[in-house]
Amino acid sequence: MTAAAAQRPIVVTGCPRSGTTWVGSTVGASSEVFYLYEPFNDQAPHPLDVSERYLYVPPDAPADAVADIPTLVQMGAMRERVAAGGRAMRLGRGFRTDLPAHLAARELRHSPSAFVTARRTLFKDPLAFFAAEWLAARHDALVVMMVRHPAGMISSYVKLEWPCEVDSLLRQEGLSDRFTAPLTDQIDAWRADPEDRLGGLILQWSIFAHAALALREEHPDWLYMSHENVCEDPVPQFTALYEYLGLRWTPALERKVIEDSTAAQVDPTRHTQHQLQRDSKALAGAWKSRLSADDRARIEAETGDLWARLSSLAWRTGEPLPHAGVAREAI
Repeated sequence: MTAAAAQRPIVVTGCPRSGTTWVGSTVGASSEVFYLYEPFNDQAPHPLDVSERYLYVPPDAPADAVADIPTLVQMGAMRERVAAGGRAMRLGRGFRTDLPAHLAARELRHSPSAFVTARRTLFKDPLAFFAAEWLAARHDALVVMMVRHPAGMISSYVKLEWPCEVDSLLRQEGLSDRFTAPLTDQIDAWRADPEDRLGGLILQWSIFAHAALALREEHPDWLYMSHENVCEDPVPQFTALYEYLGLRWTPALERKVIEDSTAAQVDPTRHTQHQLQRDSKALAGAWKSRLSADDRARIEAETGDLWARLSSLAWRTGEPLPHAGVAREAI
């Protein structure tokens, strides 16, 4: 990777509940990145002002289509962080009204060494899924896309008691026009029975899956990773991810990955949001204990072929990596 490419911002996104927090936090552990945790999430402590969760931003939209993004991208440079930190000092208690200043102050407080050494910005955010193409087109971002078996995502939503978010996806005309045409029958069925929670979650996963497949055709240089592959083989997967991103892999990072992926998991039927230490091999198939046989059978019947296509995109240990910024042949 060239010196210029090594300065590019990074986006870690993917299907909801697909392991973006684990992958993002592991990339964020690098001293070379300024880590932004879920800026598109209105429930995060430092959100952007956006009109929808999973906001769709067309790739040809202006670079400033989402306010503050250009400044956040530039905070990969030390001078921009210092400038934002200076604004935080001048604003005093009102520093939270300036998002870049808020984030600079937070990073300086929580990770002063990374504040000094970072040279690029990392956006970790599943809610940036439908903005990733725009971030790549207008801000030269490197994109890492996470995918996961539908039953894994669905069981996680059920255990966390999260609502289905199909409404937010379908009311965005650009998103719907571009990605949901293959799902017309399923959308009509869901609209006829919106109380079918399992059906709604299956539809939600399917929208992301079809979008991921379409984006892969347009952007073969993006790195696709699966929750399952990372759980089964974490050290080689993360080592390759660092190589793709042009980041330094260190023994300390390897120890962190081993510690994070071998923690005891007493009860795989229990679920804790954003738990970073886990028995990763057990976690990959934990949904088999969380869902009923009937629910598992329905998910397989309605998504099996789609998952086979989607999972084939995920990088497997030993395969060549896509070259960042250089397209490879589509699968």
